[in-house]
Amino acid sequence: MNNPKMPPNEAALDVTLWETGRAVLNPGADNDMPLIVVSTSARVGLNSALTANRIEGDIRYLYALPTTAGRSPPIPPFDSAIAISLATFVEVGLVFIAVDPQVEGDLSVASSVSRVAREAGLFVVALIAQTAEPSSDGRMHERDLLRAFDSVIALRASWPEAKPLACNIIRHIAGGLKVAPPVCTDLADVQGILRGAIVSVGVGEAEGSASAGDADRASGAATRAIVDVGRSRIAAATGLIVAIAGNHSVRLSEISRVTHLVGDLVESADALVIPTVHVDARAPDGFRVLVFVAYRSHSLM
Repeated sequence: MNNPKMPPNEAALDVTLWETGRAVLNPGADNDMPLIVVSTSARVGLNSALTANRIEGDIRYLYALPTTAGRSPPIPPFDSAIAISLATFVEVGLVFIAVDPQVEGDLSVASSVSRVAREAGLFVVALIAQTAEPSSDGRMHERDLLRAFDSVIALRASWPEAKPLACNIIRHIAGGLKVAPPVCTDLADVQGILRGAIVSVGVGEAEGSASAGDADRASGAATRAIVDVGRSRIAAATGLIVAIAGNHSVRLSEISRVTHLVGDLVESADALVIPTVHVDARAPDGFRVLVFVAYRSHSLM
């Protein structure tokens, strides 16, 4: 098991990256924000889960394996996989790396991939499972993680139970980040909230269709997400991303209501609160809210 006090970026090793596939592109694929999802050896099932969930967008799936010194590269995990270099992805919006620090070597592999990606100018977000509130030593470890990754999203479950939440996080961000004017989420704003932050996630869902007069579904989903992540966390946040998802029944009034319900709880006048909206025509009636609550490392003291 990894020593939690060892800075991840001091545990670098040679890694081979294999491209295992791409997500199904939307009809307006030119408007999708390019993303990369990297699975380490312990999290190899994440890419197949994302594929099974039919997450669309300009998403490339990679698999990272350590390269044994003095020997040939490892055998690709899939017949169709091809070895690639992250340095070729110079216009990618975000890189997600799923990692389990409790698995031998997993953190070292993820840290090495992150180092190469950041040197190529990419923004790296680690998806890390944790089952409990971190102790004081755990908070020291969180600050160490922020030396290896631009941001760390904490999943409140152990793998593989955390996999559905990881899929939802990637789905919402992939679907909510668009580069088509005049209405788009500015990637720089998203990076500004996530950079140097440990991120907690709250999830809320509500049934019903706005067109059917279910006016409370947005408030209900927002309230559940607030309770899930905790009002005290939101109050102390340095930044928030309010991710909203539904079908074409999602209304601007609902987006505004949810953003204000969550944003009004934040105490810092300097905290940036931005909404992202993922509209999926195939989604059933209903309303989902994910609240990404960011804390800078200095707030973890």
